[in-house]
Amino acid sequence: MTNPYFDLQQVSHIYTDGTHALTDITLTLPKGKKIALLGHNGAGKSTLFQHLNGILQPTTGTISFCGQPLSYNKKAYQTLRQQVGIVFQDADNQLFAGTVKQDIAFGPLNLGWSMEKIEEKIAWAVTQTEVEDLLDKPIHFLSMGQKKRVAIAGILAMEPSVLLLDEPTAGLDNYYAAQILRCLKKLENGERTILLATHDIQLVYEWADQIIVMEAGKIIYNGDPVALFYQDALLAKAHLERPWVFEMACLLQQQQLLNPATIMPRSKIDLQQIILAQQSITPRRNCVGILNCACT
Repeated sequence: MTNPYFDLQQVSHIYTDGTHALTDITLTLPKGKKIALLGHNGAGKSTLFQHLNGILQPTTGTISFCGQPLSYNKKAYQTLRQQVGIVFQDADNQLFAGTVKQDIAFGPLNLGWSMEKIEEKIAWAVTQTEVEDLLDKPIHFLSMGQKKRVAIAGILAMEPSVLLLDEPTAGLDNYYAAQILRCLKKLENGERTILLATHDIQLVYEWADQIIVMEAGKIIYNGDPVALFYQDALLAKAHLERPWVFEMACLLQQQQLLNPATIMPRSKIDLQQIILAQQSITPRRNCVGILNCACT
């Protein structure tokens, strides 16, 4: 079995004002996984991210990356932040260069790579995030969605093994949120782990291999994305709603229109395919009574 990227043991963090932001976090983050981090504002998600990137140090407890305890000297910081990239919720806090290409190039230029490798990595990151037409634009001319994709590109150009995304779809309409999701799907390579903090329940339900739920600085759930949404008490405690696809499938099961043994759908397309496969539902009823609901 390969070593995980991160191993946290009883990590706690207390801010200088006495706020207990993290309490006794024990967590393993494996390689090659898509992991969603859920929890209401103040639950500790951003604080956890900043520990994984070395921005913050634990008050108590230990953090290991690839089997080695984190160090906090200058050289160790540079190594960690090349391998663990963080994209902040507000892209304006991350973008500072004059043009898009200058901003994307900033990280690679500070890694000591050859110019050939730098250009190669920039070109790859630009393609993944679809910002080819923006390279010469000043940062302040970009839309919010464009800024978020440029921020992701700047991190990707450093070829990180772990990508931390803090609310990447916050403030975006459905079109740009879907664009970010398509970008994430391009980044899956079997080795890279993506950890995404968000309030977008439907995105999480469709995308994640694993869901972690935080409440008051503690982890109260860590496991399967589908199993989470059967747990009424936990959802209420964490202020989480169910995805509409999950609710629709549950309703169909209650009405005996969906076999209880059917694998729970994770997306609108999954749900439509399951409905159409049910021999007990007529084509007319599919189209008029159910499929229209799934398309809204």
